[in-house]
Amino acid sequence: MIGQKQLQSRIEKLIESGTFPRFSIFVGPRGSGKKTFVKEIVRFMYSYDLKEGADYSDITGIVPPDIKVDTIRRIIDESYKIVSPAMYCIFDADNMSNAAKNALLKVTEEPPNNAFFVMTLEDENNTLETIRSRGTVFHMDRYTPSEIAEYYGDNYFNEDDACWGSREAIIKELCETPGDVDILSKDVLLFYDYVQLVVDNIAEVSLANAFKIPSKVALKDTDDGYDLRLFWKAFMKVCMQGIFVKYEDKFKETDNSIKRIAAVNITSKYLQRLKVKGINRQMLMDNWVLEIRDLWM
Repeated sequence: MIGQKQLQSRIEKLIESGTFPRFSIFVGPRGSGKKTFVKEIVRFMYSYDLKEGADYSDITGIVPPDIKVDTIRRIIDESYKIVSPAMYCIFDADNMSNAAKNALLKVTEEPPNNAFFVMTLEDENNTLETIRSRGTVFHMDRYTPSEIAEYYGDNYFNEDDACWGSREAIIKELCETPGDVDILSKDVLLFYDYVQLVVDNIAEVSLANAFKIPSKVALKDTDDGYDLRLFWKAFMKVCMQGIFVKYEDKFKETDNSIKRIAAVNITSKYLQRLKVKGINRQMLMDNWVLEIRDLWM
């Protein structure tokens, strides 16, 4: 596994000392490797290959196939009956219903003797405060640009790719997690050219056409297209690159440098809003287009 050295060392010490918490929460952005990391913990503790969806009686670590309230209640009831140690892994718990969260409170109040519970979240605020306070929260380490480059090279390097250096530079600049790398890896140069086109034209075309400019961005989970968060990050990067130009061996601000800095600030604001669970991304994008146009026109 790439990165996560400090967290891995911390977890190994807890396991070796017998003090790994009965209820733990792993928090990190999408694609940061939470599920992979938890599976490694299970392997380390129980020395077996975890199989998602495997029968409860066949394996030591247990990965529920869903996070509905009935599933949570079922595994909680089972956890109090088992005689051999087991780990119950609840992945992507941000989307748990309130009923499921409340059902989970039982194991935080009275942990079973032979069971460990682990859940993963993108945002720790997406669960109950009482669950957070009674569990142990672990935050995934931030990935360094070199770790991102290592992951990209290990999984996508092609010795015949003449544009490898350019692709790698963009990947290192935009990607925060291995999951981000997986999203951009196939057509990162086309993606970056597209973002540059948006920066150059969003204020030049008619309003109707401006709303069509981001048509290649996925605004629903079921849509094909570029990731909205990465699109806005790339937009900010392109804007920053256009602030200074080289003139007679010196760098000077461009005429629209103030507008570009303001565009970066506006886009940063929308990136924060994007973190809100269930937010309407189409409305968010439309409002962003209007603000950017108002700024640059």
